[in-house]
Amino acid sequence: MTVGAGVLAACAPAVAPSGQTTTGDAAPAAAATELTLWCFASNRAQWYTSLIPAFQESYGSNVTIKVEELPNEEMHNKIQTALVAGTGAPDMGDINIDLFGRFVKGDKVGFIPVNDLLGDDIQNLYERSALLPWSWQGQYYGIGNELNACLMYYRWDELEAAGITAPINTWEDYVAAGKQYVEATGKKWAAVPDLWWNYWYMFAAYDGGVFDTEGNVIFDNEAGKTVMQMLRDWVYTDEIAMLAPGGMIWAQPYYGAMAAGNFVTCFGAPWYQGFMKQNAPDLEGKWRMQPFPLWSSGAGAQTATHGGTGTCITEQTKDADAAWAFIKFCNLNNESVLQGFEMMNLFPTWKPAWEDERMRFEDPYFDNQKPAEFITAVAPEMPPLNNSPYWPEVTDAFNRLVVTPVMQDKQSVDDAMAAARAEADRIMQG
Repeated sequence: MTVGAGVLAACAPAVAPSGQTTTGDAAPAAAATELTLWCFASNRAQWYTSLIPAFQESYGSNVTIKVEELPNEEMHNKIQTALVAGTGAPDMGDINIDLFGRFVKGDKVGFIPVNDLLGDDIQNLYERSALLPWSWQGQYYGIGNELNACLMYYRWDELEAAGITAPINTWEDYVAAGKQYVEATGKKWAAVPDLWWNYWYMFAAYDGGVFDTEGNVIFDNEAGKTVMQMLRDWVYTDEIAMLAPGGMIWAQPYYGAMAAGNFVTCFGAPWYQGFMKQNAPDLEGKWRMQPFPLWSSGAGAQTATHGGTGTCITEQTKDADAAWAFIKFCNLNNESVLQGFEMMNLFPTWKPAWEDERMRFEDPYFDNQKPAEFITAVAPEMPPLNNSPYWPEVTDAFNRLVVTPVMQDKQSVDDAMAAARAEADRIMQG
């Protein structure tokens, strides 16, 4: 899909959120316009709202932004229905990385591509987190502001007391250390969440994933089976891990167990650090971070991605120029993305911000380590997320037919993978 000449002219912000002047001038819209932006995450809604006054100062007060927060599934369903109906969509929508695939089925995508609008700015974005998850057939339909490079976190005080040396370099060493810790303390080493994303980033770090670059299902390749077996073994054979209380890494029982010291290693993206601080504040200074372990053979990557949200412009927008200007203002200037980092612990995909001294702070929660040093060091190894129109259905099938049977019902990995592969094939063959 192409956009007519003059539509969506990129406008660099003239005033940053702090009130500092930046390069570039923005042309205000000719008439008063109210643009709507639908969100499903309250923290992102707060971030957008905090940027509106500075955006209006930069772009023109005759453009107002109305941020509306809806439940995740409801919001995506309403946008999809409106795009099919041709009316009722917001000007902009925050699209969950899990659900973007549903919008690229069929011949028409209801979002405006931003490839040409980005221009040289594309060189300043970390593409694998900022653009690829909201892309299809060479077109970028949204911008994500989160560089979700996962790391391993560990209770250095507990490991030290048990005589365990960190960082831990290989997964084999990780299991051995877990056995040593359980024997010394009687407590668990890890908590394995009951959600497919936590398996996806482990698969991806070992040259696996859900889809390959051609859209073929690969979750049951050697990497997928090896990692799935390893995680199952942590719980039932090695007995170093528990199933995560509450199932999810945002469930209160999970953080209750973390705060109680019932497990001492975990994995997650930079936003997960914010969850840890909010939900287990008394553990400040007791955690440290490191890259993912590799396999003893040297295989694997030291990170992978987890989650993300991309801001998209719908074809029904009342003012595409102003919508793009707002998205650009939020995502493509230092002050805006740093405000998001300070508010939500979202590490920016906008690379110029990485060198800002505010990103290089020592974090007391992580024993005064500098998170930015770890995140930027592993980011180049981040495996790409290969999208598909069948992403939502296939990942749901994987969760139902692999994660739950294997981790809760002790089903064999081979049997579960075979069942999930048959279901994925059925889904994709229509």
